[in-house]
Amino acid sequence: MSRKRANHLAVFKRRTKDEDNDELSRSVILGARKTGRLNLSSKGLSTVPDRIWNINELTEEELRDLHIELDYEPLEERWWEQEPLKMLDLSFNSLTVISDKVQCLTELSTLDLHNNLLEELPSAIGSLRELRVINLSDNKLQSLPTQFYMLEELCELYLKSNHISALEAEIGNLVMLTRMDLSYNSLSELPVGLGYLVRLETLNLCHNMIKELPPDVTSMRSLKTLDVSFNQLDTLPPLGELRKVERIMFQSNNLQEFPDISGCSALTVLHLDNNNIPEIDPQRLEAVGHLKKLTMQSNKIEVIPEEIIKLINLEVFDLSHNNISLIPYCVGILPNLKQFIIEGNDIKNIRGDIIRCGTSRILTHIRQIVDNTSINTRELLHPSAGNSICPDKYVMKNTKLCSLAGQNLQEIPEEALEDAAEASIATIDLSRNKLSELPDKMSAIVTVTDLKLTSNHLASLPEWIGEKFKCLQVLDISKNHLHSLPSSIGCLKYLRDIDLSFNRFTELPEAIYDVVSLESLIVNDNLIMKIDVPLLEKLRRLAVLNLSNNNIAHVPPELGNLQHIRNLSLSGNCFKYPRQAILMKDTEEILSYLRNLIPQ
Repeated sequence: MSRKRANHLAVFKRRTKDEDNDELSRSVILGARKTGRLNLSSKGLSTVPDRIWNINELTEEELRDLHIELDYEPLEERWWEQEPLKMLDLSFNSLTVISDKVQCLTELSTLDLHNNLLEELPSAIGSLRELRVINLSDNKLQSLPTQFYMLEELCELYLKSNHISALEAEIGNLVMLTRMDLSYNSLSELPVGLGYLVRLETLNLCHNMIKELPPDVTSMRSLKTLDVSFNQLDTLPPLGELRKVERIMFQSNNLQEFPDISGCSALTVLHLDNNNIPEIDPQRLEAVGHLKKLTMQSNKIEVIPEEIIKLINLEVFDLSHNNISLIPYCVGILPNLKQFIIEGNDIKNIRGDIIRCGTSRILTHIRQIVDNTSINTRELLHPSAGNSICPDKYVMKNTKLCSLAGQNLQEIPEEALEDAAEASIATIDLSRNKLSELPDKMSAIVTVTDLKLTSNHLASLPEWIGEKFKCLQVLDISKNHLHSLPSSIGCLKYLRDIDLSFNRFTELPEAIYDVVSLESLIVNDNLIMKIDVPLLEKLRRLAVLNLSNNNIAHVPPELGNLQHIRNLSLSGNCFKYPRQAILMKDTEEILSYLRNLIPQ
């Protein structure tokens, strides 16, 4: 029995220049000339193959072959139809140097060099005047050459995980930048010129040593995401001029006060965990009504201000590990709150066992107290307003919320509807009442985007709900007596989420399939008997589909073709296949299993 000889040279063998050059084979070159794109990622390169710098120039051998082909054969390559190199990917190699010859690639628009061993860039990099995207993340760069700031067409700059300790003021010359990632570097300060980046939409500065932001950071009026987490920030300039900012991350700094975000009207996410903030300044909550996520874990907060009710869109509120002793009842009125995290505080007015049960139990407890004592939104914010069940119209104008939740109402007061229409409110919360129908006067509130009707006695919805509520995005009609929906529901072209759970539907209402904007369809705990895949295919944006606890006897394998669904729930039905073991897997695996059942 003969033994195979091991090729010991292949193990720990030092890469040679010839081997690097060989990666640029004739077929690779021809492909790059045809498409203008060259991908040499993860090739083990220690140097850049020489031919890259003049990849579009024909060698003497190619010219000789060209003449032969002209005489005898069809051309393999029409050299006059070549594309200049526009995209070059050299990522995930072991490059230590980039040659000055990079300036020969005058048409290059994308250069990817991330995950290499580069310690510096050549000054010739500044010659790439067509460059739009450059990725230099995960290298060993300590600085950028002055010529780098001449790349005035650059739109995206990625420098994550290097050793950069300073930026020149000339960074302000890169006025076309829309994305910049400087995270995981050694920056201790930022240049004032940063404010000239007026097109910047994403700025990531996390995991540096920055102590303050320059005042002109507020000149970046296009900014949507600002991440300065895990730094050493002590103070912040007023941020109200950032009208378009949607996400701000300041967690793990040394902040001593709640940031001035009044005016950040597009803000949806604010992270302030692990700072030294002693209070939530109510005045700084003005005009941030779109905020959905506010996390302040591990600060020094002592009081939750009642003005928190202004954040009617708040879904996640994390105040764990602070110095809070009382939870105000207004928290229970926040209509969209899904996560209220308060552990690690010494709460006096709610028992510890309720706190440990989590958000749902805490909110239920608070709402029971509110219901039993006839407290409503108006009383919470204006204790002198008396016992009227109608929310104060000035509060509604400020919060854009009309809440009559938990009042045991059989009818809605006309005064409340008139005031709500005048205040142009966005959210109506009528949950936990005894409503059997919706009054026609309600149709005048045409600005509604979020309608909550859960836990009532509704047996039908009026036709005007789709005709008048044109802006509706979220509709919760769970826990009612519904078995059908009006056909006008199909006119709601902005509707994203609809919750029909715990009703009496025997099939999905046909109008639902006309709501092409739908992203979440919750229909659990009904009497639905079948899944109509051809109709579901019309809902191209549908990501969440919950059909659990119905009477479905058969799951069509074609459901597996709806790969845009990210969260599928089918448990609690009467079908035999898929078995429970399959249903326990994640959605992608369930869909894959179903696809495999489709007859070939």
